[in-house]
Amino acid sequence: KMFFDATPESQKIFVADPANGSRHNRGSAIDLTLYDLATGEPVDMVGGFDEFSPRSFPDYPGGTSRQRWLRELLRRAMEAEGFTVYEAEWWHFDHEDWREYAIQNATFGELGR
Repeated sequence: KMFFDATPESQKIFVADPANGSRHNRGSAIDLTLYDLATGEPVDMVGGFDEFSPRSFPDYPGGTSRQRWLRELLRRAMEAEGFTVYEAEWWHFDHEDWREYAIQNATFGELGR
């Protein structure tokens, strides 16, 4: 809640309101990027992971052609598995049925193995 409250109104598209819950705490969203297997480093995308700017938008037209290609490669791979990209974050993907899951607040210990 503190993080949400401290976020400027113009940036709230990047932060879920804890009063409403998030897609993440329904267990149906994931944040991810691509890694270069040779270096073990994340590839260079148009905008940085968790960057609060228009460069985070999945359809942002800037960046290099390679950065846009990699972003689209990630998007196509996730869509092929039933996920959709969130409108404001190229790295955030929601399962197609995310609305069907209840909001959770369990620790990993509570979930078991």
